[in-house]
Amino acid sequence: MLVGLMMYSLGEMMVWDPSAGGFIEFATRYIDPAIGFAMGWQFWFQTAMTAAVEVVAASIVISFWDTNEKHRAIYITLILLGTILINVAGVKYFGEFEFAFAFIKIITVVGLVIMCLVVDLGGGPDRDRRGFRYWRESPFNNEFLSIKPPGKARFLGFWAVLTQAAFSYGGMEGLAMICLEATNPRVTMRTAVRAIFYRIVLVYVFAVLLIGMCISRSDPLLLQANQEQTGTAAQSPFVIIITTAGIKVLPHIINAVVLTSAFSSGNEFLYSSSRSLFMLAQEGKAPRIFARVNGKGVPIFSLALSATFACFGYLACGQAGANDAFNWLTNIVTLGNLITWMGVALAHTRWYRAMKLQGLSRDELPFKSWTQPYGAWTVLVSFGIILFFNGFQTFLGGPFDWRSFLSDYINVPFFIILFGGYKIAKRTKVVKLSEMDCSTHYVEDSVVYSKY
Repeated sequence: MLVGLMMYSLGEMMVWDPSAGGFIEFATRYIDPAIGFAMGWQFWFQTAMTAAVEVVAASIVISFWDTNEKHRAIYITLILLGTILINVAGVKYFGEFEFAFAFIKIITVVGLVIMCLVVDLGGGPDRDRRGFRYWRESPFNNEFLSIKPPGKARFLGFWAVLTQAAFSYGGMEGLAMICLEATNPRVTMRTAVRAIFYRIVLVYVFAVLLIGMCISRSDPLLLQANQEQTGTAAQSPFVIIITTAGIKVLPHIINAVVLTSAFSSGNEFLYSSSRSLFMLAQEGKAPRIFARVNGKGVPIFSLALSATFACFGYLACGQAGANDAFNWLTNIVTLGNLITWMGVALAHTRWYRAMKLQGLSRDELPFKSWTQPYGAWTVLVSFGIILFFNGFQTFLGGPFDWRSFLSDYINVPFFIILFGGYKIAKRTKVVKLSEMDCSTHYVEDSVVYSKY
């Protein structure tokens, strides 16, 4: 619900004024140039690190077939080179590639939902009609961290996975970065945003609903996979359901789709990171060289730097210390998602108020959501609370774990340093509502260009 509301807030702004800068530009125009600077650099780092995470995820999925960990560096290299080549080829080929793999993912998710429904109703080879059996057999985690009473354990167990979920939903806001590289952005972006709730319900909510009907949270195979932390699709609840139901061959097919999905995600995040750095350079918030594009409109120097940072994925090939460092980076990405979404919501609330103050009618908007302005405020407050209480486990008793505390909140001082440093250096001010530029700068058939 919260991510959907955030996308509706972003959708109103980006359909009204499609730009190459996306929410980075909106934060600059509607809040404060210093906020735009901080959000832009954090989003660039966040997406560059996520590209590394997804590349590693794809290499780990391959270990479903090749268990030799010494080969992981080879797979990381091949996958990273593949994503770089697709991005260098230009947005046309990038779009065709992503369309093909998105189609595969959608077909797979629909097929898995149908499969879970069939298995639940007793249509699998084992003929076991599960029904709502697992909803009656202790569906909640009453023993989370040995907390008493059970009601408190249930709530904190639920709360503990919110930041984990934020990582899974990360990247949706990157849609705003491709506005001027999409045909007829006002139509295509409006369609994409309107369908966001349907995709969330199908891909996340409905799929998890059926998983809960087909497998127990205390299933030995699921617990064994979590304990071993193999990272392969063998630990996927879908694969466990398929295996338990006695369906042959399908686990390999699902694993192959998971591989294409991870590769596609790495490709998308490398694209987003290069475009965010390009926009920062366009606005003078990064060196000019990163605003240069080649003949295909690709910001080649921004792409090169982003790909270099994606090489942090090789940390997964190291010893325990390197893996700990890599886990810190993934935590930074997750918290970065929350801060970015809060920035989008804050930009929308100010834009909404400025339009009202300046006498601009919302009826002029090409896309208008019925959830506003309450949707943006809900996003801002809710994600703020989740971010603030993210590290609650550090304070549950026992010795204080400063490493966990630092990884749970490191993004906050990072963002404050970016914001404060730019504000002091440039002496920026919060944009007044009466002086805010709420007009649209979109020109029909305009394309991404470089100022330098």
